[in-house]
Amino acid sequence: MPPARAVSNLCVEVFLRARWSDSLRDYFLSGLLALLPLFITLQVLSIVFVAVDGVLGKRTDALLSMIFDRPIHVPGLGLMLTGLLVLVIGFLAKRIFFKRVIGAVESGIERLPVVRSLYNASRQIVAPFTGGAKQPFQRVVLVEYPMVGRWTLGLVAKENASAIDGDDRLVIFFPSNHLHLGYPVIMSRHEVVDIDMSVEEAIKFFVSCGVVGHEKLLMSGGLPIPSPTASRFTEMHPPNA
Repeated sequence: MPPARAVSNLCVEVFLRARWSDSLRDYFLSGLLALLPLFITLQVLSIVFVAVDGVLGKRTDALLSMIFDRPIHVPGLGLMLTGLLVLVIGFLAKRIFFKRVIGAVESGIERLPVVRSLYNASRQIVAPFTGGAKQPFQRVVLVEYPMVGRWTLGLVAKENASAIDGDDRLVIFFPSNHLHLGYPVIMSRHEVVDIDMSVEEAIKFFVSCGVVGHEKLLMSGGLPIPSPTASRFTEMHPPNA
């Protein structure tokens, strides 16, 4: 075989092997990306099931084993009992007597320094999802912040930043998707724009990293978010500067 022919065949063989290797890699990555969400979902559900089922499941299994004098394990029994317990507590929570009991427990927690801070933070996170409780945030606003043309969703924490007459400033809280993490900013009232979004919808927006509730990003009256403020931009960057 002539040397040129041999070199040509070798090049073709190397090319085909490289192409086949690339195809195998693409197939593997495609399969991995297809199975990864399912795997993560199953793992999270498994962790939640084991954690919740273990709260009452182990104790129930031990009680049944003692009654029947032989080892007994009922998968999912602890999960069912936990769900039933939550329903019972939810039913009792609507009753005045139980509310007094909860109030007494909260009064005791308020006397414990570290536990008090932890409990209050947890209660503020849960409060937006309970209609009857006092909301820690009053309404949702859009703010052209931290720069012109960049709109940020915020929660009004206080309608008045101070008790001074004529102070029109608000306290706006900008949370992250962890909710309890974020930063409060004191801003003038005319710098915020009311938005047609409830606090509950804003919480979902933050938790989902902006995926859920984006169709609610409209100003009051259903108007779209404005473009960068021309007047403010002109003030900051004069044409003849």
